Amino acid sequence: MQPIVIFIIITVALVGHFYFGQLLEQEEELPLEQPGETLPETKENVPTKTQIFSGSVKSAAEPSKSKPTISVDTHIVSGPKEGEVMDETNKVAFEFKAEVFPEETEGQITFETKVEGFDDGWKKTSSSQRTINLPSGPKEYTFLVRAKIKDAIDSTPAKRTFKINTSPYFGKVEISSLSPQTSPRSSLITLSTHLGEEKINITGWQLRGKGGSFSIPEGTEKYLPGYNPEPTENIIVKEGDKIYLSSAQNPLGRNQNFRPNKCLGYLTNYYSFAIPLSKGCPKPEKEEISHLSDCCQKFISDLKQCGVPDYSKKESIRSDSQCTSYLIENFNYAACFRKHYRDEDFLKKEWHIYMGSNSLLNSSCDTIYLRDQNGLFVDKYSYGRPVCN
Repeated sequence: MQPIVIFIIITVALVGHFYFGQLLEQEEELPLEQPGETLPETKENVPTKTQIFSGSVKSAAEPSKSKPTISVDTHIVSGPKEGEVMDETNKVAFEFKAEVFPEETEGQITFETKVEGFDDGWKKTSSSQRTINLPSGPKEYTFLVRAKIKDAIDSTPAKRTFKINTSPYFGKVEISSLSPQTSPRSSLITLSTHLGEEKINITGWQLRGKGGSFSIPEGTEKYLPGYNPEPTENIIVKEGDKIYLSSAQNPLGRNQNFRPNKCLGYLTNYYSFAIPLSKGCPKPEKEEISHLSDCCQKFISDLKQCGVPDYSKKESIRSDSQCTSYLIENFNYAACFRKHYRDEDFLKKEWHIYMGSNSLLNSSCDTIYLRDQNGLFVDKYSYGRPVCN
């Protein structure tokens, strides 16, 4: 009886030891949770105390510590409105701002701007404003701006599309001065040019105000002596030219608008010009008159420039046929023109245009607009008090 009891006890102990050893092996072979992987809760993968304490899994009570996402939104505060047409300036100014989320985000906000059709790429700035001088001439542009803070940048920039509709000659020709009509003086408008190497045609340009309008006509660059038909040349202006427009009648005849030359001063002896002419007529060189008598040479050297020789009281000259013939043949506009019209400095950097009693500047207060052949804005000039629009 006793040996049987001892055998049973030994058998039970061996079986228990075997079962407990198998259980420990299963616990050691449990699969661990990989990053980003969640294992289903089965008997095989329920964590043991050993695993929990060794840090192979996270405690369900441990809080998550992720950084908040930063975003930024850009807004245009002021500037040309969407679709606006700017027809009197090529200068535009924009102001913009940014909203950052979360609001408590720390860091400097910067901006990047770009004008499509003008800029080659984005322009960085810490300012919240940008002023742009765009080229003259009609063209559509789109202004874009995006804000940035830290590594966050606005992926949808704010934008405005607008059009510059000034003349291609905006900023190149201007109304530099204006004198309204005061009796007995006529009104006078002066245009100035800033063209560089460019030459432009201003025939067909228009000046307009409350009193009416005036279209710049054709003209004559080299006014010929004697008969001059109706001009058929466009008025072409160059760098540094002055264009004078007077409300007086043209002393040379209707539509006889001209570019002055260094001989035209001779005509002031016979005509009254509301737009003054330079009296810088060239005199003959000494070699040209060396064959004349000493008295004749002295008389010529004493003559005023562009003056008509009056030798009626000079007996020594009246009796000198060679001298009088030379004076008659050389001291007049026709002779001067023939001799000098090929000179490089023959023409003055001016145009004289007569509007003929035009009432353009009769108002005491007005704004005069200058527009090109296509009606596009070139310049404006206000006068009187208060300044009128």
